[in-house]
Amino acid sequence: AKRAEVEISEPLGRAPRLLRFADGAVCEVADHAAFAAWLAEAGFAESAVVRLQARWSWALAALLAAILTMLAAYFWGLPAASKMLAPRIPDRIVQSISTHTLAFLDEQMLKPSRLPEARQAELRQHAAAVLQARPGQPPYRLHFRASALGPNAFALPNGDLVIFDELVALAANDDEVTGVVAHELGHVAHHHGLRQLIQSSVVSFVAGIYLGDISSIASGLAVLAMESRYSRAFELEADAYAAQVMVAAGRGSEPLASMLERMEASLGGKGKGGSAWDGLSSHPDTADRIRRLRGGT
Repeated sequence: AKRAEVEISEPLGRAPRLLRFADGAVCEVADHAAFAAWLAEAGFAESAVVRLQARWSWALAALLAAILTMLAAYFWGLPAASKMLAPRIPDRIVQSISTHTLAFLDEQMLKPSRLPEARQAELRQHAAAVLQARPGQPPYRLHFRASALGPNAFALPNGDLVIFDELVALAANDDEVTGVVAHELGHVAHHHGLRQLIQSSVVSFVAGIYLGDISSIASGLAVLAMESRYSRAFELEADAYAAQVMVAAGRGSEPLASMLERMEASLGGKGKGGSAWDGLSSHPDTADRIRRLRGGT
């Protein structure tokens, strides 16, 4: 038979190699070495894949290339894809995810705010007056909750911003609270919550979107929201957004810088990279953030 009429399987461990002929006949060969010698003598060349597998240098190079490709996809490809995908998620899905997330947190982790309604109204009015200084703000709703987690705040993708009573109590004035609100709104404007969710669980996120399993996505977002696990780039981008808002309103970036100092001190300086939101090391060094805010960088 001609070589083109014979399909020869690739070597796989000690498994017999198979020859499949055009008429449907199959021949098994157990002696790999003898078969390779016969192929060479008959002028039948092994496939390019088999020849590469036989060379450890090529196999190692292919393995390294595969590893580098996966790393590049994780560190550069996935963030780029999430940045492109997040703004294109339909609003009804964003609303559903955010609503389910807040409901889950209210049931499992948060308590109703102890702030008087009048005080909540004051803070909402103050924030609205400052935020309107920068046109093009995404829609938002400011909520207040109590929690055992201490001074904290988080944003959901649909613009629901949650400020903890403990943060309000820690602030020296309403501008400091509003600085945090502006920071969280920066996360919304840049779609950080969705991007982080996509990057951390891309397979389950996409499957949930297509299968309509919003509850599983919401629980994942709840964990990210409560732990404030944003990347260094996201945190600095939200800081810059807040600084622009506060400067446009004539408040300057000092209120947010002072609030960061106050929150860091309340945590007892838990490590060089301690988060001013929740003490986790996922945030950039708080001292660096404060320097950037005060230095205008």
